[in-house]
Amino acid sequence: MTTDADVIIAGAGPAGSLAAYELAGRGISVLILEKSSFPRYKVCGAGLTYKILREIPFDVSPVFETQIHTIVFSSGFRKSFKRTSPEPMLYCTNRDKLDDFLLQKAVNAGARVIHGAKVMELTQEKEFVTVVTRERTFHSKLVIGADGASSAVARSAGLRENILPGLAWEAEVRADPAVVKAFSQTIFLDWGSFPGGYGWVFPKGDHFSIGVGGPANLSKWMMPYYEKLLDYLAEGAWDCNVGPQEEKGSAGSKMQNAKCKIEVAETMSLKSWPIPVRVKRSMFHNGRVLVAGDAAGLTDPLTGEGIYYAVRSGILAARSCHAYLQAETTSLESYTKAVNDELMKELLEANRIKHLFNAVPLKIHYFVRDSDRAWKAFVKILRGERLYADVPAGFGKWKVMWGAACRVSKWISEYREWRKAGRS
Repeated sequence: MTTDADVIIAGAGPAGSLAAYELAGRGISVLILEKSSFPRYKVCGAGLTYKILREIPFDVSPVFETQIHTIVFSSGFRKSFKRTSPEPMLYCTNRDKLDDFLLQKAVNAGARVIHGAKVMELTQEKEFVTVVTRERTFHSKLVIGADGASSAVARSAGLRENILPGLAWEAEVRADPAVVKAFSQTIFLDWGSFPGGYGWVFPKGDHFSIGVGGPANLSKWMMPYYEKLLDYLAEGAWDCNVGPQEEKGSAGSKMQNAKCKIEVAETMSLKSWPIPVRVKRSMFHNGRVLVAGDAAGLTDPLTGEGIYYAVRSGILAARSCHAYLQAETTSLESYTKAVNDELMKELLEANRIKHLFNAVPLKIHYFVRDSDRAWKAFVKILRGERLYADVPAGFGKWKVMWGAACRVSKWISEYREWRKAGRS
């Protein structure tokens, strides 16, 4: 049978575009089916760490808007402190710019793209896959599902098991340009307000991204939490680092304190977005179909970050597809094995750390505040210089207790989440 491409990729986010770039660069015919017209907005803090940048095989610095050296931490908007790194911890961008940039790289490599083509379902035959959109039907030898948290590809291929739903609300807001500039190297992170919940503020070129996230079953607490986050920012109650030349109460100090407050002048958008979190090793392929990124539930349960796992899984999917099409393998089993051995190993450890944090949030908050060792470890994990799997070793002789501590904290964390979900 004549096919429309060797590989059809559903979705042109980071997973789909990187998979397309890798395959097209190896001479494989690729067709991307994308439901939206690019550039398009997507809810995402869009922080790019060195871990992500190392995986992308080309320079993405043209989309950088800010570089982050400082984090202001708070726990329930109290006990705030700031920590600074001499090296950039991450770079902030907007997902519309990033995704459009990545897609253009894939197109330049030889991939074709059809916008406005939402994949509805697929069926597998012996030697090809039939992909159905609203407008027409396509055929290919293989399919990569990179069509997001509500993936039709994953649903049709029976690859949706072991995924817990998370949720995020994010707003793009304008503020005083002087304030935006003052915090162009700073992000805000609140944690511990409710089990699994977190809030963030990321500076972009001319505005802030402000959001909250957590388990979907606690969604009723998120908008009140978001409002509290706005109040906290407008109060400017954190340490503003008044310098020795500007004593408290001076005119310069008052000006600096005024710039510490982040007051929203305009909310340009406020949207919610599902965050799928895979909590067990699973199958990531079925026959001629693979899933990657959000479609595979590859999201960090601790931070909600998904760009790295999208990029990495997209590259792994491309390599497995190429090996299969070159008759180097007889199945796509290598992809499932690679995702479980590499990515799920990290995500499962992140889930254990999340439960530990939910059990004793203030202790960990103070640990990051008071311990230089803890702060350096935090930065190394954020930058991708260390893995979550390395964390137990940092406890020295107490690492033998890690498993037991994680099991107990899981019970405490889930109980607190259950209680919170049941409260009106």
